[in-house]
Amino acid sequence: MENQVHVAGCVLLDDYGRILLLHRNFGDEGLWYLPGGKLEQDESPEAAAVREIYEELGVSVRLTRQLGNEEFEHNDTGYIFYWFLAEVVSGEPHIAEPELFDDLDYIEIEDLSTLALSAGTEIMHHKLVSGEVDLYA
Repeated sequence: MENQVHVAGCVLLDDYGRILLLHRNFGDEGLWYLPGGKLEQDESPEAAAVREIYEELGVSVRLTRQLGNEEFEHNDTGYIFYWFLAEVVSGEPHIAEPELFDDLDYIEIEDLSTLALSAGTEIMHHKLVSGEVDLYA
């Protein structure tokens, strides 16, 4: 597909192995997202992931490894999503873009299926549940 949107995001875990998600409210529809966003022109997925985490959560992170990537289509738009496992090196995660997000929480992997997830977050959830991605390897 031409003109694909390239997106990079991070899986951040707390001391209990729960995943940090951000909640975005679109009026009647609220969805939970892995923190991340679109790559800027000539930006690597790694640089975008680090930048987006700082913009959305106000923390600096260190990427520990790439968890994978996936091409998918959502609402007639093609996406390539790159996921990284990361750890916070400075700061405390908080909602740094309150105009976009209204909540953040650490969620148990087994509880992700009870939430309304964004398309990219749903794909990562499937990869975790299927064992295709192992956060603890």
